[in-house]
Amino acid sequence: MHPVFLLDEAHLLHPDMMAHLHILLNHEWDSRALLSIVLVGLPELEGRMALRSHRSLLTRIHHRFMIEPATVDDTAECVAFRLKGAGADHELFSRESLAVLHELASGSLREIDRLASAAMRESARRKRKLVDRDVVVRVAETLTLSSSLG
Repeated sequence: MHPVFLLDEAHLLHPDMMAHLHILLNHEWDSRALLSIVLVGLPELEGRMALRSHRSLLTRIHHRFMIEPATVDDTAECVAFRLKGAGADHELFSRESLAVLHELASGSLREIDRLASAAMRESARRKRKLVDRDVVVRVAETLTLSSSLG
C-alpha cells in the first residue's frame, strides 16, 4: 500500500506550508518514496510554484497536469452529463443558452456548474421547461452583483 496525501485548493496554502511540503517527499523506503503528494488548485497554483522560494518542492514534482478551460462543446457535454446523472431525460438548455453559459463562465467548469444550477432554479421558478439565453444572462448579472456586494 502506498499513501497519497491529497491537498485540494492548494493555491490557498499559506506560503510557509508550501515551503515545507518538500520535506515530506525527502523520505524513501527501499528506494521508493514513502508518500505521494497530489496538489489540486486553480491556475494561480502554477504561478506560486514557480517562485524561487518553492523551488525545492517544484523539483520534486514528477507529473504536472493542467486542465484547460472548457470549449463550447465541453460545456454542452458537461451540462448534459450532469443532467443525465440527476435523472433528466430531455434537454433543459437551449443551444443559445449553452453558448452564453460558456462565454459567461470563461470555460471554468466550476463556474459553468454554478451558473447552470442558478439558471435552472430561475427557469423552474418561472415555470419554464427550457432554460433560455435570457435567463442565463439575467442570473449571471444577479450573481455578479450579489458577489460584488457581499
